[in-house]
Amino acid sequence: MATVISAWTATSPFGHGRAAFVDGVRAGRPAPAVTAADDWHPEPDTGHQVPDFDIENELGRKGTGSMDRTTALAVRTLGRLCEDEVVPDERTGMVLGTTSGSAQTQFAFTAESLTRRKPYFVNPALMPFALMNSAAARCASWYGLTGPNTTIAAGRLSGIAALRYANRLLRTGRASGLLVGAAEEYGGARVLLERRAGSAATLGEGCAMLFLQPSSTVGNRSALAEVVGLDTRLVHDGAPRRALVECLRRVLAGVAPEAVWGVAMSGPDPASVTMEREAVAEAVGRDVERVVEPGALIGDTGAATGAFQLAALLGLAEGADESRGRLAVATAVDRDGMVGCVVVRLLGGSGIAMQVRGSR
Repeated sequence: MATVISAWTATSPFGHGRAAFVDGVRAGRPAPAVTAADDWHPEPDTGHQVPDFDIENELGRKGTGSMDRTTALAVRTLGRLCEDEVVPDERTGMVLGTTSGSAQTQFAFTAESLTRRKPYFVNPALMPFALMNSAAARCASWYGLTGPNTTIAAGRLSGIAALRYANRLLRTGRASGLLVGAAEEYGGARVLLERRAGSAATLGEGCAMLFLQPSSTVGNRSALAEVVGLDTRLVHDGAPRRALVECLRRVLAGVAPEAVWGVAMSGPDPASVTMEREAVAEAVGRDVERVVEPGALIGDTGAATGAFQLAALLGLAEGADESRGRLAVATAVDRDGMVGCVVVRLLGGSGIAMQVRGSR
């Protein structure tokens, strides 16, 4: 049984919804940047934020008084997907990727435990949102999802990890369909953590969400893409390029170079992107028609990077007849020593499902 992607949407620095993201990616110009500072990082920092995203305006006053930006981005993006294209049933679940949840809320909660009159005199409303699985849990309760609900924390490989987990759930019959995505916020706490870790990349935020189903439950005419394979590697010898080449060769074994239509790079900086390009050239060749770098357009979106890469490939394939039936590849590199890739077949509304490889 194969897994197919039948719908997707995004909330990004380009704006709200799928159309805004597709238009921004096709234009190839970086999203508008903002300069911000707060208590956690008082020095001004330039990054990419979702424009006009006020939590109360987007979701109403009820239940949002202490809601963090990560959770709000996930809830609103899921809501847009459910409103437009997906009708969940009692076995629809969710798999959401994250770095660690909302760093901003975690910092605030910890600060209150140190500065309030006694350690336990903290704002209790912050506690649920300080947990890593807050966003996924709130999404499920907000929209009545009663299927599996999972949070995957795998850094910049969260998108691939979430897809792998979702594929296993679907293959074992644990869910009828899964909303799979990742969310990341931009704020002083995250800026502080990234700068202390040595990153100089321009940061971004947002959420991208895909709807995955078994191929047997969706007609080929409505399937956008099919998950062909994915793989990850631990870089143990300081050679991420070699590890990424091995990932690509395993998943693309037996595939002719001309079958690959597009590639999305994950690197937050030129050096990482260059390494990914070299790995793709070695494993696939240099004649890939479409190459996109979402990080150069919307900033380093951390855990949401992989979800935005797939969204960019799906968006670019819309209306591109030459992409139909061909493959699109998203690569991933994390500074903690992991690399990976995911390959999808672009169906363009029709196609024959293939067995998923490299997912165990």
